Amino acid sequence: MSPNVGPTDQQDAEDLALVLREARERQGVSAAELARRTGVTPSDVLDFEAARVVPARPPFALYMRALGFSA
Repeated sequence: MSPNVGPTDQQDAEDLALVLREARERQGVSAAELARRTGVTPSDVLDFEAARVVPARPPFALYMRALGFSA
């Protein structure tokens, strides 16, 4: 029996990307506005939402705090 290793960094990035995109869209915040709030470029936000940022947890926390969530 092999131990449960958990999600890979890429799977984690994909899951967090989906959560961020849904949270941002539900609040009606554009990628450009989220970028402005966090001091990054809109392409940084879009790269994150496309799961191209690995590891994803540090920027995820930054983005979620900018949307008013505690992360």
